[in-house]
Amino acid sequence: MTAHATPPPFSDPQWRQVRQLLGALDERQRWWLSGYLTATGTAPDTAAARTDAPHPVLIGYGTETDNCRQLARLLSERCGAAGIATEVIDLARLRPRQLARRDHLVIITATHGDGDPPEPIQAFYQGLMSDDAPKLDNLKFAVLALGDSSYERFCVTGQEFDQRLEALGGERLIARQDCDVDFEQLARDWIARLLEALPKTGNTDAAPGPSPAPASSPFRYDKHHPLTVEVLVNQNLSAADRRQPIHHLELALDQAIPDLLPGDAVGILADNPPELVAAVLDACELSGEQPVTLDGDAQPLVQALRQSRDLTIVGTGFLTFWAEHSNAPALKTLCEAESREQRAFLRQHQLLDLLSQYPAHAPAQALVNALRPLQPRLYDVANSLAELDDELHLTIKAFRYPFRERHEQGIASRYLLDLQPGDPVRLYPHRNTRFRLPDDDAPLILIAEGTGIAPYRAFLQALSQRPQRPPCWLVFAEQRFEEDFLYQLDIQQAHADGVLEQVDTVFYQDRPGASLIDPLLNQIDRLASWIEQGAHLYLCGDKGRLSDLENSLKTALDQRQGDGAWKQLGRNKRLHRNLY
Repeated sequence: MTAHATPPPFSDPQWRQVRQLLGALDERQRWWLSGYLTATGTAPDTAAARTDAPHPVLIGYGTETDNCRQLARLLSERCGAAGIATEVIDLARLRPRQLARRDHLVIITATHGDGDPPEPIQAFYQGLMSDDAPKLDNLKFAVLALGDSSYERFCVTGQEFDQRLEALGGERLIARQDCDVDFEQLARDWIARLLEALPKTGNTDAAPGPSPAPASSPFRYDKHHPLTVEVLVNQNLSAADRRQPIHHLELALDQAIPDLLPGDAVGILADNPPELVAAVLDACELSGEQPVTLDGDAQPLVQALRQSRDLTIVGTGFLTFWAEHSNAPALKTLCEAESREQRAFLRQHQLLDLLSQYPAHAPAQALVNALRPLQPRLYDVANSLAELDDELHLTIKAFRYPFRERHEQGIASRYLLDLQPGDPVRLYPHRNTRFRLPDDDAPLILIAEGTGIAPYRAFLQALSQRPQRPPCWLVFAEQRFEEDFLYQLDIQQAHADGVLEQVDTVFYQDRPGASLIDPLLNQIDRLASWIEQGAHLYLCGDKGRLSDLENSLKTALDQRQGDGAWKQLGRNKRLHRNLY
């Protein structure tokens, strides 16, 4: 949205009406309206004013789950209302040298996993941290960092950006804010403080803002406005006795999701298991029928705990809350310790551990307010909606992990694997533009580990409908050929139809010592030839195994084609990662 100049080009009565209308709209409605106005109106010629206008405040975001992009747009909107010109950009499209020409920079970034920058902004991160980064003596900056305190390296990407910008000569506008998964209120408070420190430029018509939502979109589904669909099929694809089974889900899609393409994902809003909810209620001596209010919505406590609150991972805010209510000396001492020590304790204590070891009674509303929000989980779409537009397919692997002296199950995978036909599921689209098929007919090398095969199934369906099919090579790894060859019939049919030119498989338990990289190194001539022809290479699946594979491929390709060959693949946007 482009911020308005001050004063606005309306009469006083018109401006009062405009402000009254905008104040009554939610964020989704404002974005739709801005798209409609862009599509139907013609902006006045402001080229002359643009020539002498100061640079707008640059708001750069780095994200994998879209939270930082939404906060960047919120900041831009608030700046516009305050007469501050802004430009919003994905850090994946920004080069550090461009910052030397800027006066004001705001970075809003997440930390992925345990300390990694979001994958799309790796190039920006490495460039800013390099010895070749530009001096930024004239830059004023601010950083908002999102993270998950259950990881040791909490918010480290934002912290590193903050420290590096200062080291390069930048001047901090306001102190960095680190946010946990319950980031929304902290982020809004930080934005309010930042607005006081940013320059009001007066004429902001020339300042580009975030691109408006398409005017043709009737509704924008997101985690606050999910779509409810119905389960059609829940089928186990692996051996019945496999400890971590893999299921194929088919969901009825009665309402269209515009522009959900192969390579995209959906965010699943999972429910906590009923027995976990009951255990928390019992430990707190609360009735599930007690009323609570969540985001302005009145509902029974049991519903809030089942659908909206994390009943596994404990945040530092809850630690303080429970120390006050339990009056436990050990918890009070811990609350006075450094945050690193608190997080180390919480990594060894889930919610029920804390409730049972330090019993207390707390009011229902206070309990809900103190718990972390239950986070959605992203799952790749396993079918092309261009081929089948009324169904959505997902591939789900049971997630189990050791914790202290027991084993726990992942909330989302447990929820999905237990679903039965007819059950409802809440979800929203997550567009992953960096992992989509290219528009040209360049060769494709698809490397999948386990459930990483899911988006490639959608790729193959989309490619089968193209009149001109690019050469396509699939390399897939799982446990056993007889029991774990996921989507075997789909892959064999794609090969028979000529959609897949080459298929290589690795089954770890059938060939002990085998590695996913073996087929690629054994055919290094083919690999090098395809890459020389402009091939796009995709990596999808287990982060540990595929990161090791990437390191080995980099060494092999650089040895064959010269140092920097692998790096050039990334620079040319022909290397696509989807790792978890």
